[in-house]
Amino acid sequence: MDLDQLFVVMKQIQNFQSGKNNQADADQPHNDCSIVQQPLAESQENSILSESVDTNVDYQGWLEIKKRKWKDVLERRKRQRLVNSKTLRGANDASDRLGDELNNKSQGRASVGSYFKRHELALTRCHWQIIQLVQSSQNGHLSAWVVVEGVMLKIPLAVPRIFYLNSKSPITDEFLGRRVNKTLPHGRHCYNLYEVTIDELQFREERKKLAALLADPEVEGIYETKVPLEFNAIVQLGCVCKVDKTAKRRGLLDSWNLSELHMKTTTECSYLEEITFFYLYHSASEGRAIYVGYFPAAKTISVVVVNPYQNKDLSASFLEKQFREACQALSIEPPAPRNGISFKVDYVGYIKDAESILQRAINSYRNEHHGPTIAVIECSNAQLMKSCIRALDDFPCVDIPSNARDSNYQILGWQQAAAKIGMQRCAASTQWVNERISLSRYAHVPLGNFELDWLIFTADIFLSRALRDSQQILWISDDGLPDLGGVSEEDTCFADEVHQPVLTYPGAYRKVTVELKIHHLAVGALLKSNQVNEMEGGSLLGFDQDLNSGAYFANEQNGCDEATSCAPAFRALKQLIQRCLADAVTSGNVYADAILQHLYRWLCSPQSKLHDPSLHRILHKVMQKVFALLLAEFRKLGATILFANFSKIIVDTGRYDLSAAKVYCDSVLKTLQSRDLFEWIELEPVQYWHTLLFMDQYNYGGIPAKSDDIIREGTQVDIVSSWNIAEYLPKKIQDHFVFIVSQFMYMPWNYAQKQAANRASLQDDDSCTPSITVAAAETFESHMTEYLKGQISSYFTEKLLGIVRDTVLHMKVMNRSENDQHLSSGVPQLSGNSHKGDAALEFIKHVCCVLALDQNVQHDTLVMRKNLLKYVRVREFAPEAEFHDHCPSFILPNIICSYCNDCRDLDLSRDSALLVQEWRCAVPQCGQPYDREVMENALLQIIRQRERLYHLQDLVCVRCNQVKAAHLAEQCSCAGSFRCKEDVTEFHKKMQVFLNIAVHQKFQLLQECTSWILEIR
Repeated sequence: MDLDQLFVVMKQIQNFQSGKNNQADADQPHNDCSIVQQPLAESQENSILSESVDTNVDYQGWLEIKKRKWKDVLERRKRQRLVNSKTLRGANDASDRLGDELNNKSQGRASVGSYFKRHELALTRCHWQIIQLVQSSQNGHLSAWVVVEGVMLKIPLAVPRIFYLNSKSPITDEFLGRRVNKTLPHGRHCYNLYEVTIDELQFREERKKLAALLADPEVEGIYETKVPLEFNAIVQLGCVCKVDKTAKRRGLLDSWNLSELHMKTTTECSYLEEITFFYLYHSASEGRAIYVGYFPAAKTISVVVVNPYQNKDLSASFLEKQFREACQALSIEPPAPRNGISFKVDYVGYIKDAESILQRAINSYRNEHHGPTIAVIECSNAQLMKSCIRALDDFPCVDIPSNARDSNYQILGWQQAAAKIGMQRCAASTQWVNERISLSRYAHVPLGNFELDWLIFTADIFLSRALRDSQQILWISDDGLPDLGGVSEEDTCFADEVHQPVLTYPGAYRKVTVELKIHHLAVGALLKSNQVNEMEGGSLLGFDQDLNSGAYFANEQNGCDEATSCAPAFRALKQLIQRCLADAVTSGNVYADAILQHLYRWLCSPQSKLHDPSLHRILHKVMQKVFALLLAEFRKLGATILFANFSKIIVDTGRYDLSAAKVYCDSVLKTLQSRDLFEWIELEPVQYWHTLLFMDQYNYGGIPAKSDDIIREGTQVDIVSSWNIAEYLPKKIQDHFVFIVSQFMYMPWNYAQKQAANRASLQDDDSCTPSITVAAAETFESHMTEYLKGQISSYFTEKLLGIVRDTVLHMKVMNRSENDQHLSSGVPQLSGNSHKGDAALEFIKHVCCVLALDQNVQHDTLVMRKNLLKYVRVREFAPEAEFHDHCPSFILPNIICSYCNDCRDLDLSRDSALLVQEWRCAVPQCGQPYDREVMENALLQIIRQRERLYHLQDLVCVRCNQVKAAHLAEQCSCAGSFRCKEDVTEFHKKMQVFLNIAVHQKFQLLQECTSWILEIR
């Protein structure tokens, strides 16, 4: 399609719109008589035709004529009402010119015209408090529930479709859009950018023609075609708006255009200071259900139980007791007994009867209590409840995320359990509504338009407004990939998923260690990005240049990377986070603090409308650099790193005494806080350990220190043992493994405690100041090492030989099949190559691998291992004597609970709850099931991306490891041959992990995809 055809298409769109407007003008009534007489003539004609048609001969024809007649009658009545209302409005306007408007209000005329006129005047003079924007049956129109001067109204709102067309050649012909200058996403060059505003219906009809324009070489792209109308209205209006002074006054049923309304802040105008609500709760399971209607203004709670059986276990007194207990648990003052809430219980056999009872209760409440009221609904399917209870159509409905665990009824006593949960939800509803109203005031989002994940939705709104304020085009889409003008970006095919850095240093740490939780690493990295970029000489984020200047022409010609192309968006994101940080620090806003805490989760979530993998990778680069500088600073201050990732750091303090370790830790944290680069990063001590035996984050054990840790003689010591490798031993041997490892941790620590007590008693006898020299500390460490070596050669060797002997004797009695059965642990295994040989040999390998973590006694451990292997007739360096981790791990990051918004990383290969298919939130008070379909889709996206990267990988030289640059060269310039960067066996191992997960978790689509990749038939 050339440019001339483009002009023709856009001209057709313009003619379509003008013709539509002319048709609308033609449809307007010019004469009252024509309005009434024309339908009258048509109805008479239809009646004559219906009389001439015999129903016995042509029933369908007779019925069609009747339908046209009924439709004409309805249209005639509707037009007659319009004529009457206009006549009445004209009379009221005349009376307004003669009298004072305020006098007319105070007199409170009973006429319908004055009532509507007051509301019409209020719409133009007062600000609108928008409760909710809902979809209308007409395309391009929304219904806005607003509160104006204490009256709740439902106002039609026309939202046009606005998109941007970027043409390489200027359009000189008469064109529908206007030329603008804005920044395009990903550094796309702005040639001749036109802003087109059309009706949504027209946009839907001409969508195919607009999509065909993308094939035109003169059209670079069409932007913002995927922005939802509701989202666009929220970004532009907020939750409080006011009518433009130039807008004409109109009736309550007439629609307003989005351009006639202007956003106001909640500091300028109040928002929902006085509003009432009623709360509806519903849960159901296998024909049993419970409905709860809570009406705070009427002080009534109506409970309807759907029970197909005859038992009735609920009473008003029981409900009142549960409601009071729920209020006390939430620190809410329960109502006074004399003026308290009245409880009502109804039993029905069918759900339809329960919905009828709630329908009558809502109608009764509406007749008795006037004023702005919202309906708060908490159930698994709010849309179904709205469709069944039609009285809810008269109220704006706000949905509360429901917990699926509420519908898991027990067999006996389910009524009281379900009613107790219902009373807890009723008691918490008032607090929830107040918090959500506060969130609406801060985010400037209507109360009823928040999505389930309000954090991501609010951040999307904030960033959209920031981008529009800086004259940038939005890249909103609903598939997790940015909308870059309708043209896919091929560079994303070569980008692997972002891997979180994990540093692990296995060993036995006999001194006090501390686990530090990292807060706001993403915020700190974003705010200090310019400083980090300067430290890197500008190579981290590139040069900050104006992408629309004449010096910049195109991405492919200038050769800029994604950091340079996303610089304007990154700058807007940084300014947004600076504002949120100011709100959180100065005013203590909890919602701004929540956005800061979930910043990284928002940027890497495909559920975000503004998700951009390039923006995510840029921030991840900066975070990696700040993280590396933070670890280097720890080492400068004398700390030893055991483990570190983006969420936590485990540090060896080098102190035996707990109090001295805490003082050292506080000093290190204060020093780090004083550094300008780590100003906004918070490190929180979570757990201290007296001794820690650490292999990795899934295999460790230690003696935790308590806050009031005073060790007395004979007191019980807690030992934590978290060894995932033990799950692959037989059940009977797992206890022996935990016992031996626990003794290996406890005995040296107990010896050190006794030595410290002896040293303290000697210092008490001496009156000098207690101190420990460096030489004395080294002597103490050498003594403890010698003690542990002696224990290995005597106690541990003897103990292990006894366990191995018993295991060998026990296994001789069993046949091979039973041996294999015993080797399977209580937790299902995902490894496809777990060892099925001798249980005694597996026990020796596992125990000796853990004991060898202590470098000071590693030689003695290897000697003991040699003797143990000799007992089971295995050579020391035989392949079967080597220890292998049976379970390669895969972590699915940033999994969000749909109920409590808790964020966690799921280890699909090692998490014991997931291995028994308990996909639930880990928060004890929540327990909401995860959406397994979302998990499977995320895994599918990962394996498809890995397969694509495998096929598109580079070739490297086997001698110099340089990437192949010439396409036709058979050998490198150093005469070396080429090989694939990733070997096929390594790729198959990765895919095998996904196949094992798919088989065990019953992900059929994932299993089919991985089987096809591995060519498994």
